[in-house]
Amino acid sequence: MNGSGLLKAFTGCLVAIALIIGGGFLAAQYLIAQFTAPPPKPMFANDMSPKPKPVAIAPKPQPPPPKPTVSPTPLPKPSGEGYQAKITLSEGLNMRSNPAVDAERVGGVDFDEEITVLKETPDQEWQRIRVKTSNVEGWIKSGHTERIN
Repeated sequence: MNGSGLLKAFTGCLVAIALIIGGGFLAAQYLIAQFTAPPPKPMFANDMSPKPKPVAIAPKPQPPPPKPTVSPTPLPKPSGEGYQAKITLSEGLNMRSNPAVDAERVGGVDFDEEITVLKETPDQEWQRIRVKTSNVEGWIKSGHTERIN
């Protein structure tokens, strides 16, 4: 191989390398432009301005009468039964209609509120009480009262 053949081979390799680098650069620019372009704005049904429709005026229906709220009725206080106590749980307690956790809630008693303990269940898990201020009766979990008389 003579000098001119060597020069042609060297120049051909340089041109091939330049074409590969240039093609790679253009392909990278194209891909970058595709991934960084914001997507087209989506169109939703509520984006279109609705055409005004004629509205027929209908008489307004009468609202149903309000349902009466059920509130526990205070029972008269019989004299001489139970003992006086106060609530010791800082959050207060829920009063239940029966001595069960899933029984209906009939009221509540606050911390340090005075009550009358009427009776206890045989297993001493629940206490039947009457709130002094409202005369409402219900069941509470035992262990959250302190006897005061």
